[in-house]
Amino acid sequence: MSEHLFTSDDTSAGLDPDAVGPPRHAHHLRYRSPEGQALQDGLMVVTCACGLTTPALANDDARLVYEEHRNAIRDELA
Repeated sequence: MSEHLFTSDDTSAGLDPDAVGPPRHAHHLRYRSPEGQALQDGLMVVTCACGLTTPALANDDARLVYEEHRNAIRDELA
């Protein structure tokens, strides 16, 4: 079995860290209760790294927004 050496020194790679590009996924979908609100209030907020931010919505409405955006993300990545 041959021995493989690993080095984390990429100084000779010639890649500018800014030239690598944006992250592969621009989404981070979150479904949570608003800051300072108890879960029992029935209000939820949907946020995503792409810029989606809802106001506090009724749980069913927030779930619908979450599902629709999740489907849009799935279609975008397909």
